[in-house]
Amino acid sequence: MDKFNEELEALFDYRRVQPFNLVCLDDDSPDSSPVISKKRKMIDTAVKKKEDKREAVQIVDCEEKEEDWLPPSPNISAHTSNLVEDSTIKEIRLKKKELASFAQSAKDELRDVEESVKRDLSASLHSLQDSVAEPSSKSSTERAKIVISIQDKDGAKQFRVYMDDKFERLFKSYTDKVKLELQNLFLRLSSSYG
Repeated sequence: MDKFNEELEALFDYRRVQPFNLVCLDDDSPDSSPVISKKRKMIDTAVKKKEDKREAVQIVDCEEKEEDWLPPSPNISAHTSNLVEDSTIKEIRLKKKELASFAQSAKDELRDVEESVKRDLSASLHSLQDSVAEPSSKSSTERAKIVISIQDKDGAKQFRVYMDDKFERLFKSYTDKVKLELQNLFLRLSSSYG
């Protein structure tokens, strides 16, 4: 048993330490009054003293004396100051109006350009749609056909093509028929009616 007491010896000596305020939580006694700390009472009395000091201050009406020590206001005619201010303010207002009108005209110009671009774009789209629709609307019988004869070593070969077709299409159909390459062709034009 002695061994356990030695092992569990306190690390700190608590004999000198005493609780600061002992609060009793036992409400069994009806005649006991609550414990009030002294610090709170001191604060309450200090506040009362300050309030008393405030009441001691008296306000004296000194409007006449204040006017005496103030220097009189300088005599500046209101008309001249208005002219100086008005010219500066007028210049600023004119610049503001000028900038506002410039901004408005820029907006108007931009809107006009956008509208003209939209009109041009819609017109070009309509013309493109019309041009695409025209060849499909025309039948092959309405387009004029011509007969072109191509003469080579083997003889003359005739090709019927539309009048508005390009020569590239004619050359391609000839190279397909003869089984040659397009680069090996030599072209010499001659016209003969007959």
